[in-house]
Amino acid sequence: MNRDVLEPPVIFVSDVHLKQGDAEYLARFIEFLRGPCMGARHLVIHGDLFEFYVGPRQGRDPWWAPLHAAFRALAGNGTSITVLHGNRDYQIEPGFAGGVLQVRPGDWSCLAGGKRLRISHGDELCVDDWSYQIFGRWLLRLAPLRWLLRTLPFGLSCQLAVSYRRFSRARWRGHTPGRLDSILKGAKMRLGEEDILVAGHIHQLAATDLDGRGTTVLYTTGAWEDGANHILWDGRDFRLVMAASRG
Repeated sequence: MNRDVLEPPVIFVSDVHLKQGDAEYLARFIEFLRGPCMGARHLVIHGDLFEFYVGPRQGRDPWWAPLHAAFRALAGNGTSITVLHGNRDYQIEPGFAGGVLQVRPGDWSCLAGGKRLRISHGDELCVDDWSYQIFGRWLLRLAPLRWLLRTLPFGLSCQLAVSYRRFSRARWRGHTPGRLDSILKGAKMRLGEEDILVAGHIHQLAATDLDGRGTTVLYTTGAWEDGANHILWDGRDFRLVMAASRG
């Protein structure tokens, strides 16, 4: 398998869940792009940058112009930016933000410091959740349904996306916020193929030893609603970084 090579420093972040109209929350993420990310060689956003994304019309909304400008400034400063599709924003198009982002629809296999690294959103690791795999990852992503979501009146598409998000939250109501157990089986299936796995989706900033020897480690990022966080690979170590709380 041919793998891309990542040069440090690399920042990994996921589950930012940017929301239309929440200016304070958007400003917080833009501050992150203009701050810690400016020193990175690579920024990898591995899924769910948006609370939902219904297609290019959403990206062209002038409300998102500051986000586009921040991405262009970061790329102009020499940072390579890669965005992986998540379960909420798999409609992000390659031309988003003027084409300065490399958009990937699935997992990304890389080398980092000679170690085999796989980056994913993480929902594909929920191998025992058949209802989600069939409905959330297969049915909803069929080309006709994606086309329909892009071509319906924009307001109606947004309403449908909001309704689905409510359904999804209700489905997980009563579960603990950290759902590490939901992806462990899928992550352990990668043993022997990878040295490092980086995933999101479960909203838990953590490092988990998968083989009991520390030779295969799963790093997961948290949800930004719970606090701005990311993972930093500095060329030697993978570090979990949680921003200091405000106030």
